[in-house]
Amino acid sequence: MPNIFSRQSKPKQEDAIPSGFDVSHAKIVLSTAASIGNIAGVPYLEVATKIASSILDIVEAMKKNKKECTSIAQNVVELIDGIQEILGNDPKQNEILMKNIQKLESELQKVEHTLKKLSERKGYKRLLHATSDKDLIAECKETINNCMQMFNIKANVAIWRSTEEIKKSLANIAKTHDESITYDDLEEATPAISSIFFGREKLVAEGVDHLVNNDQAFLAILGAGGIGKTSIALHINNAPEVKTKYGNASYFLPCEVLPNAKLLLQGLIQRLGIEVGQSESQHKKLEEFFRFNTQSILLILDNFETPWNRDPLGIENILGKLASFVQISMIVTMRGLNGPGSVEWKTLGSEDSIPPLTPESAIEVFSAISGKQELKKKGDNIQAILKKLDYVPLAITLIAKRARTVPVESLLRMWEQGKTSILVQGNQEGRLTSVNYSIELSTRLLKPLEAELLAVISFLPDGVADWAANLPMMLSGWKQLDESISTLLETSLVYSQNKTIKTLAPIREYINGTGMNIQIGIGLLESFYVSWLKQLSGTTQEKQDQIQAHILNITKILTKQASSLTETLDIEALDILTDFTKFYPLTLDLLNNILDKCDGLDQKHKVDLGLWRLYMLTWLAMWQEAETEAKEMEQSMQNDLKSHARVMKELGEIYKFQAKYSEATEMLTKAQDQFEEIGDQLSAADCLRRLGDIYLSQSKYTEAAELLTKAQDHFEQIGEQLGATQCLQSLGEIYRMQSKNTEAAEMLTTAKDHFEQIGDQLSATQCLQSLGEIYQMQSKYTEAAEMLTTAKDQFEQIGHQLGFEQIGDQLGAAQCLGSLGMIHDKQANYTQAVAVLLMAKAQFEKIGNPNEVADCMYRLGISYRKQGLYENAKSALADAIFTFQNLGNLYYTGWCLYEYGLIFIDEHQYSEARRKFEEARDTFASHGELQNEVEICNDELASLDELEQA
Repeated sequence: MPNIFSRQSKPKQEDAIPSGFDVSHAKIVLSTAASIGNIAGVPYLEVATKIASSILDIVEAMKKNKKECTSIAQNVVELIDGIQEILGNDPKQNEILMKNIQKLESELQKVEHTLKKLSERKGYKRLLHATSDKDLIAECKETINNCMQMFNIKANVAIWRSTEEIKKSLANIAKTHDESITYDDLEEATPAISSIFFGREKLVAEGVDHLVNNDQAFLAILGAGGIGKTSIALHINNAPEVKTKYGNASYFLPCEVLPNAKLLLQGLIQRLGIEVGQSESQHKKLEEFFRFNTQSILLILDNFETPWNRDPLGIENILGKLASFVQISMIVTMRGLNGPGSVEWKTLGSEDSIPPLTPESAIEVFSAISGKQELKKKGDNIQAILKKLDYVPLAITLIAKRARTVPVESLLRMWEQGKTSILVQGNQEGRLTSVNYSIELSTRLLKPLEAELLAVISFLPDGVADWAANLPMMLSGWKQLDESISTLLETSLVYSQNKTIKTLAPIREYINGTGMNIQIGIGLLESFYVSWLKQLSGTTQEKQDQIQAHILNITKILTKQASSLTETLDIEALDILTDFTKFYPLTLDLLNNILDKCDGLDQKHKVDLGLWRLYMLTWLAMWQEAETEAKEMEQSMQNDLKSHARVMKELGEIYKFQAKYSEATEMLTKAQDQFEEIGDQLSAADCLRRLGDIYLSQSKYTEAAELLTKAQDHFEQIGEQLGATQCLQSLGEIYRMQSKNTEAAEMLTTAKDHFEQIGDQLSATQCLQSLGEIYQMQSKYTEAAEMLTTAKDQFEQIGHQLGFEQIGDQLGAAQCLGSLGMIHDKQANYTQAVAVLLMAKAQFEKIGNPNEVADCMYRLGISYRKQGLYENAKSALADAIFTFQNLGNLYYTGWCLYEYGLIFIDEHQYSEARRKFEEARDTFASHGELQNEVEICNDELASLDELEQA
């Protein structure tokens, strides 16, 4: 009997260990073994190989005991080399071999620990432990020798299988084994029906209806591992209508312990209680049973992919015979897209496979299993965990059991650190106790090209949209692509939904964690997406819609490649992405990675990328980060006039959004002068427009209108429609603030139409918001609420994308909320008004916009006053006054003081009211353009005179 781990008996090959133990060659062998373990889907071999490499490094670095330990390292390498030969010849190994490899990992860890301990001893300690060192080395040698013997047996079994004579012997052994399946074996593998069952009621009802309303029914419950197929089957079987039809004649067969036709036949015999004599045929006895028992019978064949994958011909024969008996109905649960054989199966559900749970059902399952119903109140953290698990039932079940003792916040950290390795129960791995084990049952069946394709698809967060058309273009030249994707679909390792092919989160994280080298695939994907971005056509909105289905893929691929993009960085492709504010959070991360890792970028590209990042920080309301970076860039670009001016313009915008109007005016004026100096008329006009907007924010309407009209003329002379339309929008705002509603509505409607033609959805929505404000001022509350709600939804939609929360034009959405709050106030719905205004205030605080926060406090003060909640009103108005005064906003400071005066009138404190009205009047007067407001205050003071005299 040959020994493949013996140096004397092993045939000489290129990968064999040469005499003299060449360390560099040994490292190559270990690297090869790790790759084969990866391809064959045997993670334990990969880990064992890493430990073997560590042992090799420890021995190589030894000074004392090196000679004695070298033989240990040599035997370890030969052991790994022998195992990879077994897997290389036949990657579809049985579970016993897999468990032995897992055991090897544990044994090698012990050896590694011992050798490391030996190598770290100091000189004097070596003398003290000389005798024990020899014993420890001898134990290590014995451990490795025992492992070699264990795998010799498996290797020789593989050699035996090549002879016909031994095949017959093995067939006899298998036959004996077949007959050893007992009823107890089946019961041990049959799960109990769970009382925790949410979100599958419609599927159960559909399955029950099919079984009950058809004389003979064949129901296929298909889907990925851990998706809940078995649980659905058990609940269908437990339904009263099913029990009425089938009585006690429903039989559950756990097919994972019945991996071929012979064992399935034996399982049926045992479940049905058929007695078979020593010389009698099992097939014949089974057929006789069904001929004489004509009542309705239901067979539930669970995890049917196990026998179907291993013995398809034999299994199809049995299925056909079972289906020929009209009283037999069947349920199969299995991984795949189609029911097995030529039986006409009805697939349960409206999709090709059972979907994950809904978020609502997932949280019910999580709370029930964890035993902590109060966790539902911590919705954000729980939903974050469940979303990362893609709402897969097995994953939810296992992490919920951890939640019984581990805080939810810790679970999130554990997932980020350990991914699917934490989704396990106890020490005994099985398909119901370990997500990794469940996934491995399918990945072990894959060929190398199939495994690599799965890794590429798992790398893509968005999956592949319109995959039938896109995948061949994305992976141009990929060998056996159609056959490989078909296998992945049939094993439910990937799924197709709405023409998009992707993996569920647990599978994706598991595959990503294997470390398979997919650099070739990533390179193909990068080439595809760069070319694809450049070929996009249509309006901005149409391009954005096209990119939406791929944006997570694009940014992840480019981020992955950032360190190697020094010479191949495609600025044009990145420039395309920067046109879409919806994707700024992702694009910002991409730019950060490129700027941090691409040391070889030329100066021009660094400046361009830095300015893009600055603009994105500003748009995302990350004011402090934006201001800090802009100041650093402004200092470093003194010699580059154009870049320096661009940075000053953005810094001015940053100051404006923070209501730092003096600093903003100074920066924009400097930038305008510098642009004019270098002849950049377009940028100079844009600075002029922005200066006009600053005056508008300060309610200095005359100066604002003058600058905006001048900027509009410049844009029109240059032929820049966008800039001219932006000026028109701001001029409309001036008329609106001056209550010139007809002129304002006309300008804003025209601007909205122009923005829509250009494809600037954000600016068009801002115009819609302003039109809603005009309707509110005209007391047309129904129309105003409709417009503002539409605008709010559009603001949120502009930034809505899968995987992100609260992204979009948060400022615009919050402003709409504030206006909706005031509509509630005008309609005397004060409770709703306060609730909505507080929501808006919270969003403004999150964004970091003090002016808008103060505006909400002003509006809350009004609403509180109308409810008679005077102390609340005073507190809100006092806060608003403090902020507005610090910002230099005379307009709103005056109105807050005016509202304060109204509170004192309600309280009959006329002297206090007079003081507030006088302060308000003086504040309005100091502005210079608020004469109407001054007169309003004078009218209130005159009314006070009458009240005091009365």
